[in-house]
Amino acid sequence: MDRTTVEALLYFVLGACVLAAWVGEYRQRRIKNSGELFWPGTESAPWAAYFVAAAGALLITIAEANVEVRYEITDQQSVLPAISILALIGASIIEEVVFRGFTAPSHLTGPKLLGVIFVGSLIFALIHDFDLKSASGRSSTIFAFLTSVWLYLARFNPLNPSRSLLPCFIAHTVRNLAVFGIKWSEGFIS
Repeated sequence: MDRTTVEALLYFVLGACVLAAWVGEYRQRRIKNSGELFWPGTESAPWAAYFVAAAGALLITIAEANVEVRYEITDQQSVLPAISILALIGASIIEEVVFRGFTAPSHLTGPKLLGVIFVGSLIFALIHDFDLKSASGRSSTIFAFLTSVWLYLARFNPLNPSRSLLPCFIAHTVRNLAVFGIKWSEGFIS
């Protein structure tokens, strides 16, 4: 196995383990009617929260694809191996637990929450390590920032009064699968 395959498999397995632990605590809390233990956001949310979060992530992805077409930077995309879909799925869980979970406790409000959203989204965009020298990299960084802001809003909005991470998991997974699908349709998946 090459390095890319190993990394994708490890990321997927790590994401699956984190999700399994998160779901385990979620179930335990429901049975015992207890408070949050270790994993953040181990609550459910109304269906509207899932739908709105996923729809927003999909719209951001469509907007990004349209910007790439409009400014003729589609051909500057990197080519991903098909196995990278596993890493994208794992990332949708791990990144949510870290960014919208541990670093954004459910009790935050007001200026502290806005600060976490802004700084967290900036860090989120920059860790994706897009090439800021290229138009495509700058566009991807901007849309990663916007996606991150949206994912924070998926957790901290009136449709999600329990501050569940489930809408964030779903929205991030929808986003990553949509990006993969668009790249596939444009011939950037090998």
